[in-house]
Amino acid sequence: MSIPVKKSLADVREMIFQRIEEVQDEYAAKGWLPNRLNLNKGVIRGLIEVFAFSLYQLYVLLSVILANAFPKTATGDWSDLHANQVELTRKGATKVSGSVIFSGEESGNIKIPAGRIIKTSPDGTGAVYRFITTEDAIMPDGQTSVTVPVEAEEYGRGANAAPGQINEISTSIPKVTAVTNGSDWMASEGADEETDSQLGTRYVLRWLEKNGCTKYAYESWAMSVPGVIAVTVLDQHPRGQGTVDVVVKGSNGIPTDELLNKVRMAIAENFPVNDDWIAKGPTAIGVAIRAELVIVSGSPDAIIAEVENRVRALFTDPTTVSGISPLQIGEDLTMDRLVSTIMAVPGVKSITWEAPIADTLVAADALAVLQNLAFTTKWAEAA
Repeated sequence: MSIPVKKSLADVREMIFQRIEEVQDEYAAKGWLPNRLNLNKGVIRGLIEVFAFSLYQLYVLLSVILANAFPKTATGDWSDLHANQVELTRKGATKVSGSVIFSGEESGNIKIPAGRIIKTSPDGTGAVYRFITTEDAIMPDGQTSVTVPVEAEEYGRGANAAPGQINEISTSIPKVTAVTNGSDWMASEGADEETDSQLGTRYVLRWLEKNGCTKYAYESWAMSVPGVIAVTVLDQHPRGQGTVDVVVKGSNGIPTDELLNKVRMAIAENFPVNDDWIAKGPTAIGVAIRAELVIVSGSPDAIIAEVENRVRALFTDPTTVSGISPLQIGEDLTMDRLVSTIMAVPGVKSITWEAPIADTLVAADALAVLQNLAFTTKWAEAA
């Protein structure tokens, strides 16, 4: 949105010079000026420049104040101030927690103390995330594995590790040789602090929910829960007359049971007694992406890393790559979208697909979820 009071220093300078030219003959005739002013040099030019810069700074201040006077364009503390007026607070970042599987020798009762550190292999951006065991555990004699609760060292959705990504032991544990996380390892997902844009969306929903028990009210109630990043409300009798389905997307895509229970509590607190409502996660539509990239320049390893990073960004939220909007609930994954995502990487000439080979259709209560990702490269043949 264009700010109507926004002006550059050149605009302000031109405005001042134009005004002086318009009035200085009149002012000289009235005796207010001894003669015409030299606007190109000297003390007068210096004073004009000082005044122009001061006026320009006033316009800068006005632009900031005007932009932050409206919830849609407000940022930072200003956004928090608008939210506070409707009794909203910015959702803070949370830590992911869950359980991992340690394995080792079948020899006696092996103790795994609380405070042991494990970590992930590097993700698509090269980031590594560390986790800490939160309870003492024992691998009983005769067993080769044990499940142990852990929590991320850092806040944020980045630590929502994919299955098998937690695979390194940083703090040595005698007789324990390996660690991994399964497909359902996560008990509570990590989430980033709510952005200004997300808070602004909830500000609008806060007003819309005052119209009664509408789809906007359900969305507002569900979005109030930390970790919820998107909600689709199916209010056209999805399970019969008077039914409403609230489909929730978490910071890791498919929400955990803990997150869904918090959403159910948030909705129940508002007593939507006239509806037969349920809160659920979207049906996961697994997508396997495998392809050969034909390249004409650059490092094959670097190209694969960038392609993987861009493709993963289609399935994450908020977006980690500029210009890529993550897939939402009920949104199809088209081949055109995949191709445009990959072909934006310099050096890629064409793509030979192994999977998928057609658009992935997604129902209104479903979400495309990345199952696995594999790319290879080959050099383009010389012309």
